[in-house]
Amino acid sequence: MKIAIGLEEENYDSKVDKRFGRAGYFIILDDESNQYEIIENDAKDEVTGAGLKVVKKLVSLGVEVIIAGEIGPKAETLIEEFEIPVYKLGEYTTVEEVLKNYHEGKLEKHLFSSQFSGLRMA
Repeated sequence: MKIAIGLEEENYDSKVDKRFGRAGYFIILDDESNQYEIIENDAKDEVTGAGLKVVKKLVSLGVEVIIAGEIGPKAETLIEEFEIPVYKLGEYTTVEEVLKNYHEGKLEKHLFSSQFSGLRMA
């Protein structure tokens, strides 16, 4: 399974980037092989649609899980179409912390706005 996490800098020890579409880089981790690659986010400086371009790029790389801080509404829609689970970074700042807490089931799943439409207040 491939997991994507935004990074501020182009190295494994970088702080994670809470922004999704505007993250400087992404680390793509392969859970099965314990290998990773870091890619530059070519869409980070786009005027609009950065999140959409990132989603398309990550999907083309075989990403099956995204861990992020903030996700824009346009990116949310596309992520939902591809049925990619997204987990919140929380207060964790390093790849090691994020992965440890993901594997321990401690990261909160991101609920998209359309998922709230079927919920009713009691």
